[in-house]
Amino acid sequence: MKQLSQLMSRLGSLDDGKRLRAGGVMLALGTVGLALAVVIVHYAQVPREAVEGGVRTAIDVGPIGDIIPDNIWVKFAGYLIALGASQLMVIGGLFLWVLNKPSTWARAAVGAFIAWIELVILFGIVPSEWLNFSQTDLDMSPAKIAVTLPRWLVLGNEVSISQAAVKDSVSMGYHLVMLGLGAVLAYKLQDLGKPMPAEPAPVSPYGRPLVRKKED
Repeated sequence: MKQLSQLMSRLGSLDDGKRLRAGGVMLALGTVGLALAVVIVHYAQVPREAVEGGVRTAIDVGPIGDIIPDNIWVKFAGYLIALGASQLMVIGGLFLWVLNKPSTWARAAVGAFIAWIELVILFGIVPSEWLNFSQTDLDMSPAKIAVTLPRWLVLGNEVSISQAAVKDSVSMGYHLVMLGLGAVLAYKLQDLGKPMPAEPAPVSPYGRPLVRKKED
């Protein structure tokens, strides 16, 4: 928490040059990363073969498709890159148009729009894509057993946890963590622009503050 307060103080003291450079770099990197993620996810799920009349034929997916394999974990990596790139774009936009700028109605509208985009990404797109990925690519269905609890732990009964329950638990845990992080961030944003918190004075082994003696 202390480090987060210090970070907010540093952000509030950024001059316009550093703020614009940092925002521009993050926005550019996020845009490139998002485009790269779209390409990775697209080619990671393009079929390489087609079956027609009982005969398998190869499908030409071009040079990019030859580089990116048809693999669900490559697709998952593309999703992670897209998430990171979107966060860079959101933070870059805040740096460019909101951070350390005088508050106006237009700037408040821009900040609210960027915040709405962030909420849509974190609480709409990410959970939806996780459910799609887990239900289709990972096939985490209620019929598949993920864990069978030991009988001695459940009074001799047979209790199993399906993969669908694990999928829903991951989704629930994600929402709880994001809500907690959002509450902490909203609280610490109040420190934006405040002076850096003073370091506590060193204390002697006897519990008294140490003071440097001025030389004559």
